[in-house]
Amino acid sequence: MRGRRLWALAPAFALLACASVMRAPVVVIPPLLGQISADFQLNPVQAGVLVGLPVLCFGVLTPIASVLLRLTGINHATIYCLLGVVAGSLVRSFGAQPGLYLGSLILGAGLAIGNLSIPMLIGRDFQRRTALLTGAYTSTVNIVVALVTAAAAPVAVVVGWRWSAAGSGVVLGLVALVAWVAVYPPGDPGARAGIRRRAGLSPVQPASPIAAGLERRQIGRWRVVWLFVAAFVCHILAYNVVTAWLPTALAEMRHMSVVGAGLGSSLFQAAGIAGPFLVPILMSALGWSQLRTMAAVCVCWITLPIGLIAVPGWWPVWSLVGGLAQGAFFTVLFVVVIQRARDVDENRRITALIQTIGYTVAATGPVAAGWIHSRVPGWTMTFVAVFLVLVAMSVCALLAVADSSQPPEGKRTVSSCQHRSGSRCGRTGKSWRRHPGDPSSRAPGDHP
Repeated sequence: MRGRRLWALAPAFALLACASVMRAPVVVIPPLLGQISADFQLNPVQAGVLVGLPVLCFGVLTPIASVLLRLTGINHATIYCLLGVVAGSLVRSFGAQPGLYLGSLILGAGLAIGNLSIPMLIGRDFQRRTALLTGAYTSTVNIVVALVTAAAAPVAVVVGWRWSAAGSGVVLGLVALVAWVAVYPPGDPGARAGIRRRAGLSPVQPASPIAAGLERRQIGRWRVVWLFVAAFVCHILAYNVVTAWLPTALAEMRHMSVVGAGLGSSLFQAAGIAGPFLVPILMSALGWSQLRTMAAVCVCWITLPIGLIAVPGWWPVWSLVGGLAQGAFFTVLFVVVIQRARDVDENRRITALIQTIGYTVAATGPVAAGWIHSRVPGWTMTFVAVFLVLVAMSVCALLAVADSSQPPEGKRTVSSCQHRSGSRCGRTGKSWRRHPGDPSSRAPGDHP
């Protein structure tokens, strides 16, 4: 029994191994930004572009990543994600100045795939543990981000910024690639058959040919999706600004060293480790509703910019509370998305829409913050902007969670096995006829 349970953890381990590289190669740059800017003589706007470029790729390239996932499947596409992370990290760290941006593009393209494949994997393989696995995924991201943020500057002192910047993407990327291929081979529809057998899991069932004929709901006309988009835009915008500029802000506001500011800002990321696990505790153990949980998270998020403006000397408190909230917000948002999606394909479409617009707009955050700081001395105006963005995020998120509407039905898609009611499937040889009013005759997945 114990051996079976250990084998059952293999898919979760592969998922979390991939989670370890989803943000680490991006957040390693801000603590090193001073050294990189000095070597390449970058101004604040150019430095902001370097930080924001992978996030821009998350948005612009997400539609392409969505098509790739639809054509090749989760198992295969995630391999491309991890290869992109490794290659992009190497090019960014060891090239000339153009390599900084080219490597960031490659890195961002790989991560754009992972941003979609992980929520799809949770929806496909962990439907009964959605909140737990989403929380574990987000916490793993934040654990690694906190460690990388804290270690980047000290490691750079010893080996230089190039090796420090490359390390997280290359080492973690290769480890994740080995773990992923071992559990999720590219040709299979799920986890490796041998692992599923040893874990006592049921075989992966192929998609029903009738299910392919279900009406695709028009998510673009579903108002709750656009509220999620707006909330996600504001969340990522604020997160990117804080992640990119908090080390510099602490160094200037509190007269901290580069290493000290990097360690101080890592508190914001470290607090995000516990944030995602608060979500299943609040929603499952304590019975909080999604709306109540989201409201508490939004209030805590907003305290970060307010505190840094009003009482900057208490920055550890504001970083702790804000870090808890930023980790929990992502988890609450995508738990709701996964639970409202009818199937994996709808999950992919909703997530792709949210991330395409969200990451594209949010990529302007570090650049805009750099521009504000270059025009207005100090950091007050920058954190005022973050506060306003988080207020908008809170309004949209609460409206989205409270909205119980359903999207309109679209056109019925016809599979190769389904032509007319009562026709025979060419692959299975089975017939299926719909009888009006008879629930037993509905196709799998149909809704009354």
